[in-house]
Amino acid sequence: MNTQATQKGTTLIVTLIMMVVLTLLVISAIRFGNINLKIAGNMQSQSEAVAATQIAIERVMEQVKDAPNIDKIAASTTSTPAINTGGADYKVAWKAPACVSTRPVSNAELSTSKPADLPCFESSDSDKQVNASGSLTTSPSACNDQQWGVEASVDDPSSGTKVTTYQGFSVRVSAQVQCP
Repeated sequence: MNTQATQKGTTLIVTLIMMVVLTLLVISAIRFGNINLKIAGNMQSQSEAVAATQIAIERVMEQVKDAPNIDKIAASTTSTPAINTGGADYKVAWKAPACVSTRPVSNAELSTSKPADLPCFESSDSDKQVNASGSLTTSPSACNDQQWGVEASVDDPSSGTKVTTYQGFSVRVSAQVQCP
């Protein structure tokens, strides 16, 4: 009978050890699941914040498209009401657009079939372009292409999301307009 009593006690100890191991596995699975859930939530917040900055930049570019002159581009507003991208609302702030460079448009680049190029044929600028060798080229048109940039950012304290997006755009302006 001693043999049976020893076997019953061993079974109990093995069963308890297996229960402890199984409990530890379940606890670690729950922890890993929670960590993965937090990672997915952070990625979603970041994606939504990037989408909010893109929406804000598109709104700025709409203002630029409708602006009759360059002075209104640089003076555009620098904040927006909260933008909802399908999840949370994000408050987006942006710097006023800044002119990066100006390049004269040569007459050879223009096409009479493009309505945007027609004002450039009205007259030519008196300044001539200089090529890489230092010699004067043909007269440029009455237009310049300007490169502008706008930066939008989200700093959401509730989710801890911080995103900054920079985008450039080109504007065709009169040759007399210089970068502010």
